Amino acid sequence: MTLPPEVRDFCYAVAELEPSRQVPWGIVTADARFPMVWDANNAYVLEPPRELTIEDIRRDLLAALRAAGAPYEHVEFWETSAVYPALAEMRRTGLRPDPDVVMTFGGERPPPTSSEVDVVEVPAPDPDFWPWYRDSLSEFGTELSAEVLDQMVERIRQVFLPAGLRWFVGHVEGSRAGYASMLAASGVAYIDNVVTMPGFRRRGVATAAVSAAIEASRAAGDRSIFLLAEADGCPQRLYERLGFRVRATVESYTRLLPKE
Repeated sequence: MTLPPEVRDFCYAVAELEPSRQVPWGIVTADARFPMVWDANNAYVLEPPRELTIEDIRRDLLAALRAAGAPYEHVEFWETSAVYPALAEMRRTGLRPDPDVVMTFGGERPPPTSSEVDVVEVPAPDPDFWPWYRDSLSEFGTELSAEVLDQMVERIRQVFLPAGLRWFVGHVEGSRAGYASMLAASGVAYIDNVVTMPGFRRRGVATAAVSAAIEASRAAGDRSIFLLAEADGCPQRLYERLGFRVRATVESYTRLLPKE
């Protein structure tokens, strides 16, 4: 399955928010403000030529990572519909791949949500929102250091919030229970960081938050809505019930940045 062109358009548009440059095969991003954040210091392979090698990618990537002080090499292959030398080599290395699926919304209205969940958009977070949001970033199954969490939050505050990032926070009995965030660029909305906090799971919080984001995107006139989900995981099945369909696969590879 080939990466949808609207998703590629979104990636190029969002890359302009941070220090980055387009290369013949995609994007190199290297932001010295957030060296520990993989997504701020990496390679996005979006349009690989058939002969693209890992050496070609590293020729564009490694110097930028070192200049930014990033300790990891992180490469995301967003176009995996055909196997080319760079992708084949990364698959052979034994580096742990982290496969996701790109899912786009099919246009139908999501099913009804639980009346137990009240979703409120938070366009301008107040001070007590940020510690709760920081805690939520540890709910995605990856252990993160305090330094990484701090940089992730600051990246949101400095880069994406001014660009129009929106949160749709689900409340249960008056308490924040979870949320979905959404960023639109080039007429395409990306729903990210869908999380339900412990103690509120299996009560329809994620469904309600994602549905609210979909309705907000439709009201804004976006031409497409997409998200990423772990391949074959429970979230993928949830999003399928909400009207999303798998359109492509993303493979990510990470290693410690080697010395020069």
